[in-house]
Amino acid sequence: MKLNRSSVSSQLLILALAALVLMFMAQVARAQSRHTPSLARNSNLQGMNQSQSQNNQGNVIQIGMPQKSFGRRLLDRTSLTYYQQFLGPTASGPSTETYNVFQEGRAPLQSFHAANLRHELTPNWAIGATLSAVNGYTEEVQTKTGVNRPDAEFFNARAYLSLPSYKVSNLGTLFTTASYEAPTSSISRNDEMRYGWVLAQSFNFNLPNPHWSVGLSHQIYRIYYKSNIKAPQGPGFNYTALQTMIVSGGPYANYRFNDKWLFTSSVILDWDQKGPQTGSREWNNNLPHRGRVGFSYFPKIKYLSSVGMFTQSNLKFSPSTTAFGADFTVRF
Repeated sequence: MKLNRSSVSSQLLILALAALVLMFMAQVARAQSRHTPSLARNSNLQGMNQSQSQNNQGNVIQIGMPQKSFGRRLLDRTSLTYYQQFLGPTASGPSTETYNVFQEGRAPLQSFHAANLRHELTPNWAIGATLSAVNGYTEEVQTKTGVNRPDAEFFNARAYLSLPSYKVSNLGTLFTTASYEAPTSSISRNDEMRYGWVLAQSFNFNLPNPHWSVGLSHQIYRIYYKSNIKAPQGPGFNYTALQTMIVSGGPYANYRFNDKWLFTSSVILDWDQKGPQTGSREWNNNLPHRGRVGFSYFPKIKYLSSVGMFTQSNLKFSPSTTAFGADFTVRF
């Protein structure tokens, strides 16, 4: 599935709204902390023993305890995370080109960006919104199917709900996230997309060695259009079967050396349906099946959560489709 270009103005508006929400919550927190009176502690009541309290059950004893303001509690449960992944050169080929499976071939060196605004409703439930984009750094690349350019491209915006984890006996734990996708990209609007939903799950096995994290993950992505078949856009054009469902997933295995170093590995298999295939048993190979290995480092630096390096390749290995990259995550 190729990347969708969106209206820059709509994406910037979403980011601006997210920033305004955070600024508003910060202002509320400061205002609450300024106007909340300090509560004095009563040392005599603190020293009262149990027998005395039992002898005075008819009296209500109120002890002033410091409480967090509503704004502060709201901020404490809200986080803004920014993730960037740089996709660098391949094992063979020009140093100014990479292999991007989502662009179906060779492409300019580029970065993937993702912003995630998350709020914990309870320790088990959370809601949030994500916005992601990609931009290139080097010159456009001519491929067999077209031209991959370094222009900034945006994905559809999503809102999500994180469900409580579910423990399956002593076998492991299932984690689930359900998302709603809005057609904010220009290509989605041109294709008359109505909406989409995503179900992402991972099952982590219980292992006797706490350093290992092994499991299975998958994602089901369903897209709804006014019509699954797009009419020709002019003379010489054909009808286009629009991509309506993507199913991907596979195993992963991570090893935590200590509190600072983590080894990661995963395999992703990918299928899809288009147009009249929707709802049938007919599936296509979507993107190439692929694997990825890497190392992540977790520095004890405020806001900087992790930095890492990785390599990823198609399972049908070739140096020209094996790319090297780096990433980092900051959290506010």
